Amino acid sequence: MILKEVYPNLGASHLVSKGFTNPLVEFYPRLNGFRLNYVLSPEASEATSDFSTNELDRIILKFIRSQSDLIITTGKTARSENLNASSYAPMLILTRSDEPLEIPAVNVQSEQKVYLTQRLGMIYPNTNVLAIGTFQNEAPTFCAEFCRVNRFDSVVLETGISTSTGFSKAGLINEVDLTVTRVANQETAEKVAVDFLANLQIDNHNLVHLLNHEDSWFFRFDVR
Repeated sequence: MILKEVYPNLGASHLVSKGFTNPLVEFYPRLNGFRLNYVLSPEASEATSDFSTNELDRIILKFIRSQSDLIITTGKTARSENLNASSYAPMLILTRSDEPLEIPAVNVQSEQKVYLTQRLGMIYPNTNVLAIGTFQNEAPTFCAEFCRVNRFDSVVLETGISTSTGFSKAGLINEVDLTVTRVANQETAEKVAVDFLANLQIDNHNLVHLLNHEDSWFFRFDVR
């Protein structure tokens, strides 16, 4: 697949494959801090990314995960996506419920650990799932402390708008990687991206790069 640069090097083209011997390391280098990864389409709801995502977006997601120490998501997102554990990094699933999560990440054996904020002592079909106890603080505060104690320096957030906004308001998001799909032109894609950042209450941001493949647009914003 050909990934075209729109910004900052207009006209440059790069061949991207499923392997990691490709230019993605230039566009998505390892980041110390919290990186929000999100995919959306103006025609899709927040409930699931199935409609919005595509093969290239999935390749980029896997690469971003490979550059991270921890993946953070929520029980709501995990259920709606029927989420699998990642083979690239451990996963933390935030939930305030002790009800079973009937998802592959919990029920299918994984290579990487999956941390669940459920009561201590719970047993799961996936023996690499670890209940770490419920949390009383706000999710961003809890996650910041969890990462500090466990020395997770490079974290990717795969969370919905509500949870992501909480992290933004807490000043914890350092980067936003946004994929906008099913949009034919750059102007519309940029408007979708600006509206998305506004919804997250992110005002101070800087566009690092904008990439394009067919009707998909890949934004990377530095958040200050």
